[in-house]
Amino acid sequence: MIFTERPGRISARLGDGTVRQLAGGPTDVRSTGGEGGLLGLALHPAFGFLNRWVYACFASTAGDVRVARWSLDPAFTTLSGRVDVVTGMPHNAASDGRHSGCRPRFGPDGFLWIGTGDAATGGVAQDLGSPGGKVLRVDAEGNPAPGNPFPGSRVYTYGHRNVQGLAFQPGTGRAYSVEHGPTRDDEVNLLVAGADYGWAPPPGGYDESVPMTRPGATGAVWSSGSRTLATSGGTFLDGPQWKAWDGALVVACLKSRQVVLFVPNFLGGFSAPQTILTGYGRLRTPVQGPDGSLYVTTSDSGNDRVLRVTPG
Repeated sequence: MIFTERPGRISARLGDGTVRQLAGGPTDVRSTGGEGGLLGLALHPAFGFLNRWVYACFASTAGDVRVARWSLDPAFTTLSGRVDVVTGMPHNAASDGRHSGCRPRFGPDGFLWIGTGDAATGGVAQDLGSPGGKVLRVDAEGNPAPGNPFPGSRVYTYGHRNVQGLAFQPGTGRAYSVEHGPTRDDEVNLLVAGADYGWAPPPGGYDESVPMTRPGATGAVWSSGSRTLATSGGTFLDGPQWKAWDGALVVACLKSRQVVLFVPNFLGGFSAPQTILTGYGRLRTPVQGPDGSLYVTTSDSGNDRVLRVTPG
C-alpha cells in the first residue's frame, strides 16, 4: 500500500506490516496547514509490469499546484527520476491554499484524469485557458489526451468549484466527479466531454453566494441541497463480496464524518445516500484494495489512520 501525508511524505506499508517513508519524494511541498500540501496519489495502470511509476499532486513552493511522477524501486525504498507532468494549476497562497483540488485517477481508457480546484478565485472555473476548476485528461507524460473536447487542451470538463474525488463506474466506464459546494450543494457529477458544470463566480473577487450550478449548465446527478457533507474522495465497490452493494458508489465525507453509499440507477444517477461508516472522525478517501476490501483514510489533525472495511 502506498499513501501520502499532507506535510510531504509518501510512504509504503509492506506485506509484513512495516510502514516505510520512501526516500526521494517531493522536497518542494508547500504545506501551511490549509488546503494545500501533498494531495492525491495514483499508480500507473502498468505499475509492476511495464514501469514503476507513481504520480502525486501537491502545492509547490514554486507557487502552483502540480502533478509529478517518480519511479519506485522494486525494494520499495526510493522514489527517483522525478518528472513534473502537469504544472501551473492555480494555488492561492493568500487563502492558505484554499480550493487546491487535487485528485489524480487513471481511467479505464488508460489516461490520467485530474480533478482541480479554482483556487477560490472568481472567473477561474469558466476560463478555458486556466487548468483550475476543471477535470483534466492527459497521457502518462502530461500531454492532452487524444479525443479531448478542446483541441490542444488538457481540459475535459469545466465549471467546477473544488473537485475532491474522481471515480469510474465498472462496466460502463462512466466518469464521475465529487466536489464541494459553498454553503450548500455538494455534488456528484457525471462527466461529459466539454460540459460546463456551472460554477461561475464573477472575476474580481469571490462571491460564493451564486448558485453551485448556474442556469443552463449541466446539472449534478446528486446534490446535497441545503446541508453540505463536505464530500471528498469516491470510488465504486466492485465484486460479489459486496452483495447488494456491488456496483455502488461510496464517498468519504469530511464535515459530516461518515462514508456514504449511493446505489446507481440506469440513467446515470443515484439513490439518496445511506451512511455505512461513522465514528472515525473526518474521512478523506476510500479506495478498494486488491483483496476486495475498502480502505479509507482519515483527515483528523494528527490522529490519522487508514481504516480497512470488509463486507458485513
